[in-house]
Amino acid sequence: MASWLGQYCLNVTDLERAVAFYTSLGLTCTSHTEIEQAWEAILENPHGGSKLQLAQQKDQPEPFDRGTCFWKLYVNTRNIGSLFERALSHGASVESEPARLERWPVTIAFVRDPDGYLVELVERDPWPDDVPAEESWLGQYCLNVTDIESSIAFFERLGLTCTSRTEIEQAHEAIVECPGRGSKLQVAQQLASVEPLRMGSMWKLYVNTDNCAELYAAALDGGAKSVMSPLRLERWPTTVAFVSGPDDYLVEFVQRHS
Repeated sequence: MASWLGQYCLNVTDLERAVAFYTSLGLTCTSHTEIEQAWEAILENPHGGSKLQLAQQKDQPEPFDRGTCFWKLYVNTRNIGSLFERALSHGASVESEPARLERWPVTIAFVRDPDGYLVELVERDPWPDDVPAEESWLGQYCLNVTDIESSIAFFERLGLTCTSRTEIEQAHEAIVECPGRGSKLQVAQQLASVEPLRMGSMWKLYVNTDNCAELYAAALDGGAKSVMSPLRLERWPTTVAFVSGPDDYLVEFVQRHS
């Protein structure tokens, strides 16, 4: 069984506004989809990096609640000055201006997108040769968790690999992925947080696989709760299943059929 991370999905209040913001950062909208409950779009660099799905729910509750589960997403760049200015000109608010970090060879800046999601802009000096040659691409997305070890164990049970662990002042962090394929997920246990996580506008994350039934069984054996058992869809040549993982994150397993 092979598995790798697909897109992650955030709810937004205005899909076209959100798409315009992320395309202004140099990403490409590679699909628009309408399903029964939402309008959706996927943003990415087609040459590499992670994928972001944005969804405008047709029965969007008011007021919009981002919750506390989603921390931030990373947009990597070869020109942080230009990217920072473009973000501001398309509705971002400034959390911190570009600054060089002493601990790592990176320059970073923080902005909030039109829905208030935190976006970290990252320019590494230098970037490795195996990253996209284009100016910007999506890096990892970061979810808060209450127990980082349990979260890592869950994703490893799904066939992913923990490729890094980091301690910063406010959190323990780890990255899980399928090296060289798909998106990257960062999980973070905030050291000062004792409150239960609120899901808010974080919708779901996708794990792609070549065997949905086997992945679904492995997740349940690891303590996940079933939301929907594997089902072959009529609209697309896919089999999907849903589970609730640690901290009740909704995970969609997707097997594509040729």
